[in-house]
Amino acid sequence: MSNNIKENQIISIVGATATGKTAAALKLAEKLIAEKKAQKVFLLSADSRQVYQGLENLTGADLPTDFVATTSNNFSYSYFENSNKNICLHGSSIIGTNEEWSVAHFKKLFAELRKNLSEEDVLIVVGGTGFYQEQILQTAEDIFIPQNENLRKSLEKLSVEELQEKLESIAAKKLSVMNNSDINNPRRLIRAIEVATFKKSNSQKESVAEKNSFPTFYLEMSKDLREEKIKKRVAQRFQTAKKEVEQQLLKNETKNSLAFSSTGFRELEKLLKKQIEEKECLELWQLAEIQYAKRQNTWWKKRSGLIKIDIEKTKTIADKILNTCYI
Repeated sequence: MSNNIKENQIISIVGATATGKTAAALKLAEKLIAEKKAQKVFLLSADSRQVYQGLENLTGADLPTDFVATTSNNFSYSYFENSNKNICLHGSSIIGTNEEWSVAHFKKLFAELRKNLSEEDVLIVVGGTGFYQEQILQTAEDIFIPQNENLRKSLEKLSVEELQEKLESIAAKKLSVMNNSDINNPRRLIRAIEVATFKKSNSQKESVAEKNSFPTFYLEMSKDLREEKIKKRVAQRFQTAKKEVEQQLLKNETKNSLAFSSTGFRELEKLLKKQIEEKECLELWQLAEIQYAKRQNTWWKKRSGLIKIDIEKTKTIADKILNTCYI
């Protein structure tokens, strides 16, 4: 497979929860194949909680009913496929709740998909976890640079100021372009030092490659409509999500997993422990989901270069994206 990506071969669909990103991506995939713009379409979920098996309703992982789970030697995780449609969905319901998942795992999965794209394939990255979407815009080789555990252990002993000085000594340019949040984040500083150290030891220049660049479509709607959709979605998922949480509690696994910080989990746990009533639980979950969507919206509105699509003024999102990319 070629590692050279053609224009519009990777498309990103982002936005807050309940904006219909997955449905739009699936419809776009079908249109790309029907209009012979693609031979096969890969969808990658960029959602940090929808990776967990057994919590699909809680996390809102919209798994198509006509897709079946499968595996391939080309990918580290299982995925869902509709062979009749030539569409695959990666990154949803792929690990147990006691398994580790981080942005590094997501980047590895993205790298595998990118590597396996043929010239006739299209990859659609869909999801509202902004940090995940932001990471795949890094330079291509940054995605492939492995973690250096020994280096990390030594760096973790340093203060933020010492990490900044360390990064400045080996990659001053990188330090100068980091935002205020990242420059004071030990984890981000350690990764930057790790990448710079790898490049230096492998005789790579900092500017060896440009950033990945592909169209990113931001789905937006009015606050009132968003809240109405969120309340409806949560209500529809409530009973099945309750059963999922109950099963997880019966397993008695460690609560350190990110799975248990999914919106709605704590509220349903309180309900199952008879600490709150069902009506209160539903309202608390709906409120938590609304607040989460607000944070997502705030994050995305600060980003530049997005192609905005007003859902309330757009008849078909898939057609809008198709026309923007291919006409």
